[in-house]
Amino acid sequence: MKNFLIGLVALGAMTTGAALAANDVGPKADVAAVRAMVVREGNTAFGVHVLGNYAFAMWLGKVEGSGGEAYKRVSGESWKKILFEGGVTGMSQLEHAGIPAATARKLCAGWPTGYSPCGNF
Repeated sequence: MKNFLIGLVALGAMTTGAALAANDVGPKADVAAVRAMVVREGNTAFGVHVLGNYAFAMWLGKVEGSGGEAYKRVSGESWKKILFEGGVTGMSQLEHAGIPAATARKLCAGWPTGYSPCGNF
């Protein structure tokens, strides 16, 4: 029985990780680097979209609920947070942070059906 419960917990952890990773878009190394920054702050990355030198991450928090963060590549796989907004309401916030409109639109696209972290765009 004990081994069954351990196996069940392990299966749940793997399934949850796979479901969260399904929301990732972009080069794996870049996604992993941005995801590590989100996790470092005590949050769980719901998904990470990377396009060129910009990234957008949605996170689920233990205390604050959820939100979105934008990042810009500093060099190589190093990223700097350029926008933190607990609930991004539109692409204009990403553009105001310096992300080109076409890139912001692509970072906002492709999230699960019925859930757009960037509002209506």
